[in-house]
Amino acid sequence: MKKLMNSLVRCSSIFPEFDLKMKFLLLFFMVALFQLKAEPGYAQKIKIDLNIKDGSISKIIEEIESKTEFKFFYSKEELDLERKVSIQVKKQEIRKVLKKLFPDGSIKYKIIDRQIVLTLNRADAPIEETSLDDIIIQESFNISGRIIDEIGEPLPGVTVQIKGTNQGVISDFEGNYLLQTTIDAGDYVLVFRSLGFTTQEVAITLGTQAEVVSNVTMGTDILGLDQVVVTGVGALTAKKQIGNTISSVTGAEIAESGAVDITGALSGKLAGIQVSQNSGDPAGGISVRLRSASTVNGSSDPLYIIDGVIVNNNSTNVLDVTSVVQNRLSDINPQDIDRVEVIKGAAAAAIYGSRASNGVVQIFTKKGRSGKPVITVSSSVNFNFLRKKRDFNEEPLDWTSTDITVLDTEPVTRYDYQDMVFQNSAGTDNYVSISGGTENTDYFASLSYLKNEGIMKSTDYERKGGRIRVNQKINDWASASAGMYFSTSHSNDVPNGGYGFGVLQTILFTNNKIDPAPDENGNYPQMTFYPNILEYIETFDFQQNNNRTISDLQINLSPTNNLKINYTLGYDNAESRGTRYVPIGTTTVPLGSASTTTISAKLFNSDLNASFDKMLSENLKSTTTAGFSWQADENIVRSISGTGLALGVKTTNGAASITTNESRSERTFWGGFLQQTFGLDNKLFLTGAIRLDGSSVFGKDERNQFYPKASTSYLLSEEDFWQENIGDVINSFKLRAAWGQAGNLTAIGPFDRLSNYAAISIDGNSGLIAPTRLGNANLKPERQTELEFGVDMALFDNRLGLELTYYSQDIEDLLLARTLSPSTGAGSRVENIGTMTNKGFEAMITATPIQTNNFSWSITGTYSSNRNEVNDIAGEQFGIGNFNFSVAKNGEPLGVFYQGYYARNPDGSLLLTPGGLPQREKGSVDANGNPVPERDGSGQPSGANLSKVIGDPNPDFIASLINELKYKDFSFRMQLDAVQGVDILSWDKRMFYRFGGGPATASELRGDDVRGTGRANFGIAEAYIEDGSYVKLREISLGYLLREPLKGVESFKFSLTGRNLFSIDNFSSYDPEVNIDAQSNGSRGGIMGLIPIPATIKFGVTATF
Repeated sequence: MKKLMNSLVRCSSIFPEFDLKMKFLLLFFMVALFQLKAEPGYAQKIKIDLNIKDGSISKIIEEIESKTEFKFFYSKEELDLERKVSIQVKKQEIRKVLKKLFPDGSIKYKIIDRQIVLTLNRADAPIEETSLDDIIIQESFNISGRIIDEIGEPLPGVTVQIKGTNQGVISDFEGNYLLQTTIDAGDYVLVFRSLGFTTQEVAITLGTQAEVVSNVTMGTDILGLDQVVVTGVGALTAKKQIGNTISSVTGAEIAESGAVDITGALSGKLAGIQVSQNSGDPAGGISVRLRSASTVNGSSDPLYIIDGVIVNNNSTNVLDVTSVVQNRLSDINPQDIDRVEVIKGAAAAAIYGSRASNGVVQIFTKKGRSGKPVITVSSSVNFNFLRKKRDFNEEPLDWTSTDITVLDTEPVTRYDYQDMVFQNSAGTDNYVSISGGTENTDYFASLSYLKNEGIMKSTDYERKGGRIRVNQKINDWASASAGMYFSTSHSNDVPNGGYGFGVLQTILFTNNKIDPAPDENGNYPQMTFYPNILEYIETFDFQQNNNRTISDLQINLSPTNNLKINYTLGYDNAESRGTRYVPIGTTTVPLGSASTTTISAKLFNSDLNASFDKMLSENLKSTTTAGFSWQADENIVRSISGTGLALGVKTTNGAASITTNESRSERTFWGGFLQQTFGLDNKLFLTGAIRLDGSSVFGKDERNQFYPKASTSYLLSEEDFWQENIGDVINSFKLRAAWGQAGNLTAIGPFDRLSNYAAISIDGNSGLIAPTRLGNANLKPERQTELEFGVDMALFDNRLGLELTYYSQDIEDLLLARTLSPSTGAGSRVENIGTMTNKGFEAMITATPIQTNNFSWSITGTYSSNRNEVNDIAGEQFGIGNFNFSVAKNGEPLGVFYQGYYARNPDGSLLLTPGGLPQREKGSVDANGNPVPERDGSGQPSGANLSKVIGDPNPDFIASLINELKYKDFSFRMQLDAVQGVDILSWDKRMFYRFGGGPATASELRGDDVRGTGRANFGIAEAYIEDGSYVKLREISLGYLLREPLKGVESFKFSLTGRNLFSIDNFSSYDPEVNIDAQSNGSRGGIMGLIPIPATIKFGVTATF
């Protein structure tokens, strides 16, 4: 070790910038390499074939040495090795060969790694003590059995492991397992683990019998306390030890949801998670919030990890159209998923440091199992349709004058534009996988193809992907795993939603008396100041192409039964390219335009983790976990656009005006953590952790940050007094508490701490423009501190489970822009000045009211509520989206709508103009910034237009209810998702007030409302605030499992799935779930011209061979 440290000192002179953390990491790696150099277990690993008749023992020894690395040491004078023997062995270990050579025990043998010492066994010679490490006296055993649940059904996929070793297998489809092992005879414990079932430990004795049978019945673990998880704890840990909430979703639940995207499949499965699909585009983006927003200008997306690789889930807007912004997790096939673990908030995620204040979603993909190859083939076809049409103007009349005092009408033909742009569409999803392996090697590989048409004409999404993973057992204490996923996707899109032109925007801004069909010369009539709806669909060309690879290499070491070391090297490479073409002659771009935007993102992570378990006493267990991580990412954005296209050309070649742009950014992150857990009597657990985190994003003095964590859990139901008194009713009862801190650095770019000058070219000369925003080298990450309390209980023979959690989050040092004095020469500077709080409650109930041999019924319900508040914002408030109607305002939840509102009478009724029209409130503002209405002599509003908070897009609560019924081989599942107490800023409704195509104009033409009412409401934001609450039938499915239908076929599974089939809501437009600002963190609840989420019916069949 002294020489090793001297080497490190010499290295420091070569690499003078290596700090203490890097030296420590280098030392850790070198020690790991030295550990790898030794290879005990060679005698067990090598198998020998011999077939010698009447040969001398010395000749047999020579044969063994020629075939292996063994070397024999003996005295020729002492031993007679020339006697003739015959031996025939096939694939036998050296110990069995030696037993056949020396069956009478006259010659003793000692195996020391690759050396074999032969000595004469003298009866009067002293017996030399030999350690078990030196002499291999192992036997071969076959441990087998069948695993069933409480009603006698076989349990596939159960992990069976010999406790304290790395030896284990997984049960097959019929619940059978066979564990072949060559370990010392003695007493051992078999551990049986499966998600949703209580872990079983069964004592066995390995002795004279080579065959050992152990059948097991596993009881339901309705709380999942015995489930082994890794997210947030750094090493495999039973859920009962953890003081914070951690939730899991199985791969089967994800695959059977019918969702195209993994994140979409999580909707309603867990408490405290809100999943929103922001567009009904075939690959429309999805927002995931764990508990609530935790930043203003940054992202509230959780940290995503796939098989140990930190992955990119950026929203790539390569078409400059927010409604078709895709998440990069849409690249991943949900059928490749084994399970997903989710932790929420800083108390759980502290060991991940400055990237995890929004929580962590860790995705584990499927792996191979030892045994014969298993082939799975699935294919499905889906049908998509518009769930509901919105009301429009169907009155066959129109005004003869634009003067609202003129009430004369004339007959016109009204057109249903919705039927012209929407369609019933279809898609297909195909998947094949193969898995299997041997005792030391297992593999999993898959290929997939998805094609899905959109309900908007001329839209579709196509994805091709493949994955391979190989796990290799190197020896009894070392294994390696390598995996790679690739995906390529393509979509055809049409512009919709957001702040520019689009098909549905044209409908909103058009009086629907215009026939959009082209004339005999192919010219499209002008409908409004946006292009014709059919012109978009038939002539525009908007496309996205994405290529993605995710690769990882993992090494797992167990030098002792107590020490486990894991190293992960991960790489994620994604490239997205968007091309736009607008033909010559359109209303908005008469000379035509074309553009190409490419976004390339590369992520790299290198993580080394180690854990050490030690029984300090009979009742006290210590678990120490430590880790170091280094991460880097690189983003490159390139774009070229041109206007004034050459006739017949769809690219920028020959364009009259061309603009180019390129930007590059790089970031690095580093950090290490140390976590200590003490477990007393396997029922009281105390955990403390610290993490030191650094990032190149921040200045030198704030680059490294410290994040602590502490938690405790207490299984009160394990106490004797509990079990003796109420244990029959309340079977499990766990109290838990957690406190921790984590950071968020998404609100600042890689170079935002600097004053960045912009490059410009004028008349062929290059130059720089001074920045309007000054840099700030003292910026530091936003910091969240969270305190969480909870209780988990199981009642009535584990038929009812209840999880309750209360949390409080305090976020400080928000990165916000502060307006500067004009004398500084700049407009603003980013500073750590804002604060935010979240306080919430989560509940999850699981129940199994009926469970028999043929029929079972299970229920899962979730409920989550949160109260968010922003404070300490300079200047009281600022706009964050929705045409700046969404604001961050002191004392209010993030993203509230702040705008004009109705003038009202003292009794709350609308104060109308003398002409009978509604009007906006006017008046003045008091010293505290509160609006004060004022009236003139006639009682009408006077003064300046007033604004106030008129709506809140943050829900009062979200909930879900899942019912699952199984009868023999039939299954039924139904999931309802509810979002209640949420406000929508409906730009759809506003435009229909004004431009003649909506029901407001129809009402005025019928005389139900005073003419001009719609135009008046158009100017009052409160008029288009709607209740966005809904209850959706998110999933409904029916399945049938046909077992062994044909020789060689294990099963067929047939399924019929519906998704988003109906919604109970009062929203006037299509869907209250979508959002104008796509995956924006703070700007939620705005809707204008967005494709609604389609209803889908899917027929599928899965065959297993």
